[in-house]
Amino acid sequence: MVMLLISIMAGIVIPLIQPQKFQMDAAVVVVASTFTAQQRGSILRQHNMVIVVDSANGWLRVHRDADNDGVIDTDENFSVIQLDEGVVFGRASATARPLGGAMNTFLDTQDGMPALTFRRNGSSSAESILYLTSARASVSGAFPIDTRAIEIERATGRVRCYSFQPGSWIQTC
Repeated sequence: MVMLLISIMAGIVIPLIQPQKFQMDAAVVVVASTFTAQQRGSILRQHNMVIVVDSANGWLRVHRDADNDGVIDTDENFSVIQLDEGVVFGRASATARPLGGAMNTFLDTQDGMPALTFRRNGSSSAESILYLTSARASVSGAFPIDTRAIEIERATGRVRCYSFQPGSWIQTC
């Protein structure tokens, strides 16, 4: 009897578990934390921090721009943050946030890729948005609930996260 009840409960609960939701929530926290850390690092180190988006390879490059020239010099450090498997840059079929519907709205470039710069005072180079979604949503155009957005305020460099729910965006993080 107990086994029958457990089987019935498992049959009801297991289909409700959505691993993509947890994967996307984790991915947006990692990316938003990277932006926040670089914004604070720019103030602490008193030099620009440049974050580059390479959508083709699925990673962010963080450049510690010691001389504030926007170019990676031989004596400057950079690191790469790889998106988790199954997570890509993009909006899929979710409706756009007010800042725009492009995958990102970064105005700077570095090595031909979109970039956002956090300045020494903590501000960012532009009011910007970056979208993340699941690979399944990107390929099929369905599953808009897999989409997350990260907005960066220009004046303060403040980072905000949003999760797409059916019909609307909910602030998370």
